[in-house]
Amino acid sequence: MQKSPLEKASFISKLFFSWTTPILRKGYRHHLELSDIYQAPSADSADHLSEKLEREWDREQASKKNPQLIHALRRCFFWRFLFYGILLYLGEVTKAVQPVLLGRIIASYDPENKVERSIAIYLGIGLCLLFIVRTLLLHPAIFGLHRIGMQMRTAMFSLIYKKTLKLSSRVLDKISIGQLVSLLSNNLNKFDEGLALAHFIWIAPLQVTLLMGLLWDLLQFSAFCGLGLLIILVIFQAILGKMMVKYRDQRAAKINERLVITSEIIDNIYSVKAYCWESAMEKMIENLREVELKMTRKAAYMRFFTSSAFFFSGFFVVFLSVLPYTVINGIVLRKIFTTISFCIVLRMSVTRQFPTAVQIWYDSFGMIRKIQDFLQKQEYKVLEYNLMTTGIIMENVTAFWEEGFGELLEKVQQSNGDRKHSSDENNVSFSHLCLVGNPVLKNINLNIEKGEMLAITGSTGSGKTSLLMLILGELEASEGIIKRSGRVSFCSQFSWIMPGTIKENIIFGVSYDEYRYKSVVKACQLQQG
Repeated sequence: MQKSPLEKASFISKLFFSWTTPILRKGYRHHLELSDIYQAPSADSADHLSEKLEREWDREQASKKNPQLIHALRRCFFWRFLFYGILLYLGEVTKAVQPVLLGRIIASYDPENKVERSIAIYLGIGLCLLFIVRTLLLHPAIFGLHRIGMQMRTAMFSLIYKKTLKLSSRVLDKISIGQLVSLLSNNLNKFDEGLALAHFIWIAPLQVTLLMGLLWDLLQFSAFCGLGLLIILVIFQAILGKMMVKYRDQRAAKINERLVITSEIIDNIYSVKAYCWESAMEKMIENLREVELKMTRKAAYMRFFTSSAFFFSGFFVVFLSVLPYTVINGIVLRKIFTTISFCIVLRMSVTRQFPTAVQIWYDSFGMIRKIQDFLQKQEYKVLEYNLMTTGIIMENVTAFWEEGFGELLEKVQQSNGDRKHSSDENNVSFSHLCLVGNPVLKNINLNIEKGEMLAITGSTGSGKTSLLMLILGELEASEGIIKRSGRVSFCSQFSWIMPGTIKENIIFGVSYDEYRYKSVVKACQLQQG
C-alpha cells in the first residue's frame, strides 16, 4: 500500500484538500481496489496512539489515588482539539456577519440610501469573501475534529484490548462478550460522530450573544420576542431529551442482557439441544427483543418531536420578531430580510447545535467513565522469580474465589493491623487473619523440584484448576507464601483453535519455520498414513 499523501502535504494542500485529488481522480476513472487505498498516516497508527495514551494513563494512575481517564485524554489531544475549536468559532462568526452585509446590499436598491448604493459592489465582494473564508475555516476544522475523534477511538480501543489481556480470571468470568462488544463498538464509535459538534457547548452561547446584540440594534425590544419562543423550545427539547436518554439507557440495558443470554445459549448449545429447550430459549430472546424495540420506538418518538420543534420553529420565531416592529414602525424590507437571516442562524444555534453539544458531552463523559471503570479492574499478578528456589514451593497457602474478599482483607488490615508482609523475598506472606467464607484452597503445602513430574487428581470441584490458577497468578493467595523460579508453561483444558487453516493455527502469526511446523504436525498426529 502507498503512503498517505497527507503526511507530506503542504499547508495549502491541507487547506484546500488537494492531497485527495490523486485518489479521487483514480476513483473517477475506474473502481478502486484495495491496493489503491493509502496506508494510515503514522500519526493515526494504533501503535503510536495506544502508546501515547497508555503512557499518560500510567502516569495518571501513578500520580493520583483516584485517576481520571479524561485527564489522560486531555494531555494527549486537548491543544489540537482547542485549535480546531477556535477555527470552528471563527467560521461560525462569519455566519453572523453575513446578514449585516446582506441587509446593506438590499438597502442599496433604495434610491434614498446613497451611501449603500455607492459601495454596493464592495458589499457584494465582501459577502462573497465571507463565504470563501467560512469555507476555508469550517472544513479543515471539521476534518481535524473528526480525525481527533478517530484517534481517540483508536487509542482507547487499543487500551481496552491490552487491558483485556491482563484481566484476572475472576474478572473475566463476570464480563460477557456482549459487554465487551458494546464497549468497543457502541460506545467508542460515537467519538467519531460527535466530536465535531462538541465545541458548540461554548460557541453557541457566544453566537447567541452576538446575534442578540445585532438584533437589538436592528429591532430593539422586538428581538426578545423571538428569543423567548426559542427559550421555550429549548426547555421543551430538554424535557424530550431527558426522556429520550432514559429510553435509550433502558434499550442499551436490554441489548446487553440479550447479548449475554445469546452468548450463554451458544456456549451451552449442546445442553439446549439435549433437553429440547430451543423453543424456550427462542421465546426468551424474542421477549427481550420486543422490550428492546419498544424502547427504540419511544426514543424515536422523542427524537421525532425534537426535530419537529426545530423545523417548525423557523416561521414562528421570525413572525414574533418582526410583527411587533412592523406594527410600530411599519414594513422596512432591509430589516425584515436581515432579521430572517439572523433568526435562521439563531434558531440553528439555540435549538439544534447547543442541545446536541450538551448531549454529546453528557454521552462522552458517561462513555469515558465506563471505559475508566473497565481499565481499573483487577489484573492478574505475575509472580516474580525467586532466585533462591529451583522449583515451586507453597507454604500454608489459602485462597478464595469469592468476590470482594480482597476488600475484606483490606478492612481487616486497616482495623487490626495483623497483615504481615515479607520484604526480604519476592514473595507475599499473610498471617493471623480471621478468614470468613469457604476457601477453595486451604493450608496447601507443596514442593515441586526441578525436573519432577507431578499429576494432581481429584473429583470435580476439588480445586485442581484453582491450584493451577494459583501457580499462574490468576488466583491471588490470601494467606501463605508462594515461591517460583523460571517461567511456567500452561496448556489449557480447552483447545485454542482459531478460525483459519491448520497452518495458521500452528505458526500463530509468527514467521514460518518449516522444521518447527513439521514437528508440531508430527506431535499432533496430523500426518497422513
